[in-house]
Amino acid sequence: MKTAQHITTFVFSDIEHSTRLAQRLRDAYPELLERHRSVIRDAIRRYEGREIDTAGDGFFMTFDRASQAVAAAESIQRAFHTQPWASEMGLKVRMGIHTGLALATAGGFTGVEVHRASRICNAAHGGQVLLSSATRECLEEEKLPGTAVSPLGAFVLKDFADPVELFQLNISGVPQAFPQPRIEPDEKRLAVIPFTNLSNRKEHEYIGDGMAEELIIALGKVRGLRVVSRSTAFAVKKGGLPAQEIGRKLHVNSVLEGRVRAINGHMRISVELVDAESGLNLWSGQYDSAEEDLLRIQEEITRQVSESMDCKLQPEQLDSLQHRQTHNAEAYDFYLRGRRFYAQFSTRGIELALRMFERAIEADPDYALAYAGMADCYSYQYQHIERSPEVIDRADEMSRKSIERDPTLAEARVSRGIVLSLRLQYEQAEQSFLYAIERDPTLFLGWFHYGRTCFIMGKLDKAARLFEQANRVEPEDYQSILLAAQTYADLGSTELARALRRRGAAIAERFLEFNPGDTRALYMAANALVFLDQREKSLRLLQRALSLDPGDSMLLYNAGCIYALLGMKEEALNCLEASYRAGLTLKGWYENDSNLDSIRDEARFQQLLRQMTEEQETG
Repeated sequence: MKTAQHITTFVFSDIEHSTRLAQRLRDAYPELLERHRSVIRDAIRRYEGREIDTAGDGFFMTFDRASQAVAAAESIQRAFHTQPWASEMGLKVRMGIHTGLALATAGGFTGVEVHRASRICNAAHGGQVLLSSATRECLEEEKLPGTAVSPLGAFVLKDFADPVELFQLNISGVPQAFPQPRIEPDEKRLAVIPFTNLSNRKEHEYIGDGMAEELIIALGKVRGLRVVSRSTAFAVKKGGLPAQEIGRKLHVNSVLEGRVRAINGHMRISVELVDAESGLNLWSGQYDSAEEDLLRIQEEITRQVSESMDCKLQPEQLDSLQHRQTHNAEAYDFYLRGRRFYAQFSTRGIELALRMFERAIEADPDYALAYAGMADCYSYQYQHIERSPEVIDRADEMSRKSIERDPTLAEARVSRGIVLSLRLQYEQAEQSFLYAIERDPTLFLGWFHYGRTCFIMGKLDKAARLFEQANRVEPEDYQSILLAAQTYADLGSTELARALRRRGAAIAERFLEFNPGDTRALYMAANALVFLDQREKSLRLLQRALSLDPGDSMLLYNAGCIYALLGMKEEALNCLEASYRAGLTLKGWYENDSNLDSIRDEARFQQLLRQMTEEQETG
């Protein structure tokens, strides 16, 4: 990829509390996004800027001069402050501006300074524009008349070691009083631990897991509350730790835990909300009911927990929870089982998940989430087990049926995007992912799979930003942050990539404390450790993963990457060929993954690429 370095002023913007707006405005939210984009694009044109990227409610734009960027920001904020539709809908946009050296790529710009500009935007409040000292100095040189800024002090941005001086742009006629920049999250943090199964039958464990999953989704939409991701919360389940220890390990204020006993269709659910510092009980509840009342119980728990943590639960948030589920208790029961099996990411798990989703659809033929679950199962089979036209056709059919049942369901659009990407229809896939993240900005999988698709397409700068956004949605997810690190490294931002790898490896290793047999965490941590100069530890983790599941296609592919990075070419090629035979034939990864650069000219690797090309042409 050819790159050139330029001094450029970078501007990032996004809508403050976009999730709440999307929930409150519902069908009117897409119209708000379009009007918001129109205002920003008009300012970009007027002040001779460039729109580099947009995803969801965010913009990335650049200007040749700092004075142009500041004038554009003033115009944008003044428009949103004075136009009635913006204030009526509650629109507030935050902006960050930074000037620095970056790499110009085919897709736009990338580099550490771009990342710094994005972090400055994250520190701003709705209606506020923050500038770096570098941009402030440029304004002095350019002598932009009428520009007023206020110094705010030095702040250490996330993933940066050195502090940066921040300034607030004061815009005439627009409010200028804001709290301190948001460097550290001020939300209350909650971990929802899978409920303990007290029933005699082990298969009832899915009920407790399903309760926790749905509560994570519902409580994650509550204003002022940060809920730990499913992968992290479920990891501590096996440890049997007390709430205070869980709080220390996960850095949360409170822990929600419970117990479920199911006997002959009757449910007894006991729930406790515990203060993670003192160990005191903040709230507890006990529910006795039939299984068909499970959804109502979840809504009641969501309401009680929100009130106990002094967080305001909006009516539209409960509406959103009700909207995403069936009212058929049997269908919901099978759906929970299916999701539990799917999360195993194994051949047997996918087969069982398909059966459960099919049973859910039999009970409720209009259950859109169940169709999306089936589409995801078939997509997984196509990527990792059986790359046949019949399998991808089934994934296609199920994703279409999911959208037909609920065109507004974000999960359905993600499932559709995955299918389109597998069919190499990348532009259509992008549109599907964009719809999903606009509909539900809190949906991790929307950002994550959009990033994966951009990586396959070779749009590395965009992929990196999408992986980072996925990690903002789920900060304890090691996959997204490590993929962002690799992508930034590919783009030449080695310092930033190293910082992200340190953070990602630490997250993965914490996860492995509770899930020592999780092969994905093992091989992704092993990959990061190569770049952190810990070769022996990397090899130990990789060999541990291979001993656990030597036939897994994704594991074999990643093992090939790690061996290639370590200069072990024979082992790398053996693993990549085995991965291909096991079903992983996504050519874009083989072509764009810089981990494989050391073996790219090897005859065996070239032959492998030819086989994939022939398969695509004949398949």
